Amino acid sequence: MLASDFPSENPRTQTRNVPYTSTLAVMHKSIPNSMSEEKYKLPNPELEAELYYLTEKEGGRKSYVKSGYRGQFYYDKRDWDAPQEFINKEVCNPGEIVQVKLQTLSSDFHVGQFYIGKEFETREGARTVARGKITKILRPDFNYWDFNSFFDEIPKDCRPYDSQNIEGFITDFEYGLNDISQINNLKFTKSLSNKTQMLVVECEIQDKSIKSRPLIDEICKRWREEIQFEKSHYKINLTNFNNRFKFELTFATWHSMYLTGKIIINTT
Repeated sequence: MLASDFPSENPRTQTRNVPYTSTLAVMHKSIPNSMSEEKYKLPNPELEAELYYLTEKEGGRKSYVKSGYRGQFYYDKRDWDAPQEFINKEVCNPGEIVQVKLQTLSSDFHVGQFYIGKEFETREGARTVARGKITKILRPDFNYWDFNSFFDEIPKDCRPYDSQNIEGFITDFEYGLNDISQINNLKFTKSLSNKTQMLVVECEIQDKSIKSRPLIDEICKRWREEIQFEKSHYKINLTNFNNRFKFELTFATWHSMYLTGKIIINTT
């Protein structure tokens, strides 16, 4: 994937043992014991985890890593970018355990994906150099959800949208998405008896060679800021096919009534 944290476009193979110093990273200086020392700080960490760095005999690195290290953040069979801020030390040698904070570089792709104890790996190319578990979720919308947990969460008297009021929500979608320049038309399919997919919104794209990332970022922003209710869950999935892609945003949103469904773009 790209350094922009986009999946399945650039399988990274280079070793990183240099603190990430773009605008994501904020370096703070302190002078402990009269010695100047730089402290790596993430501005908006989203997860905390415990990591064990493998020894060379276990297939890991030969040398230590420093706070700010950016190996590949690998979970659910995909690599991502997530710089590591070490919590309890500044340097971790192979064979040691370190507590870390993580911040992903494309947060929308990680919404709804994590639970305490979820396992992941740190990789360099195809080689695993560390194994870890999530110990704390700092960003609330990163918490894992599915439709079973959604229906357990909503009030018992929360009713589904029906044929008398669904048109109002369709209007919200039209208002939120229609002025995105890359979208040519919106197609709505209502299946109100299907509790987990009551409304499907298909975005028709005229230029099917369009780059996926800017469009996906804009759709997620519109969903969060203009369409969803205050109480809402979503998660996204992207599949690449050469220069084409299929994108799905699965949602569940509610107030006194609830609505579930998907926003879909398919350029294949």
